[in-house]
Amino acid sequence: MKNHFSVPFLRKSWGLCLGLLLAGVSELSAQVVYDVDPAVESVEKNRIEKSKSADKKIMGYRIFIGFSAKRADATEILTKAEEKFSETHGAVLIYDEPNFKVYVGTFTTAAEADAALVEVKREFPTARKLRMLIPNPAYSVPTSN
Repeated sequence: MKNHFSVPFLRKSWGLCLGLLLAGVSELSAQVVYDVDPAVESVEKNRIEKSKSADKKIMGYRIFIGFSAKRADATEILTKAEEKFSETHGAVLIYDEPNFKVYVGTFTTAAEADAALVEVKREFPTARKLRMLIPNPAYSVPTSN
């Protein structure tokens, strides 16, 4: 003898099973407790603190004026730039493997960088404006008491 089930019967039984399953899941709750080694906790606190200080740098502009694989050659470019722009924009030497790169100024807007680029190009004709991370002028270093 074959059992034949009607479509409405199957729908009702599936609906009943699904309803019971969802009702049981909604009543489940759990609480997770972590037992963390103090060394791991310290590392995690440092990671969180570092991520909070991510606003120390923002996207802005610098004017790239030259580079060299030799620190001495890059320092010469830096010295010349500092002589010309130390009072207005300043200059910085950044090591970006494998080269030492020299930049002038930190600018938050493209308009500021474009205005300074005209002045810098008089001394360094190959200078160009680059968008990059710069120190955030709004960030102040917290003082310890």
